Amino acid sequence: MSAKIEWLPDLMLQSDYDGFQGYLQAAYDAFADDFITSTPMLAGREVRSKRREAYQGMDHSFWHCIEEQVRGEAISEENRTPKIPLIERIRWPRPIIEHVALDKRVLAWTEIYRGRGTKRRAHMFLEDEGYVVVLDPRGKDERGAPKYYLLWTTFLVDGERRRREMIRRYEQGDEI
Repeated sequence: MSAKIEWLPDLMLQSDYDGFQGYLQAAYDAFADDFITSTPMLAGREVRSKRREAYQGMDHSFWHCIEEQVRGEAISEENRTPKIPLIERIRWPRPIIEHVALDKRVLAWTEIYRGRGTKRRAHMFLEDEGYVVVLDPRGKDERGAPKYYLLWTTFLVDGERRRREMIRRYEQGDEI
């Protein structure tokens, strides 16, 4: 990590809360302020939470922003586990989305989902922090642009190899 990015909120630390459930609820409340009470915009389009309830009365997008797939297990909701470093960063997706056009440190691109088909997802990589936000476009307007985006997931990029891979994907991707 390099110098603090002035527009990026401080980490939300578990030690500031009583117990994990209190911490989780505070994280969800912060998420709700950013994606349910109001919505950020990307390229003139709303970014919404996937409102389907996933667990404990909390939106699907929230869980996908704080959990990771358990390696070696089948891809399913049951094989995901909360990660404290992702919960600490729950206040980051909105400002990253809002700074795509304002800060060149946010590398933003679209690419074909899982390398096949025609569905494209938008990625925003804050390289200095090794943090990625992924959006899923929904609907199309008369020009073929997305009508809106769903906040799909976030993840941390660990290791130099993965960091180089994200930069390669950015360089090969299309502009948002």
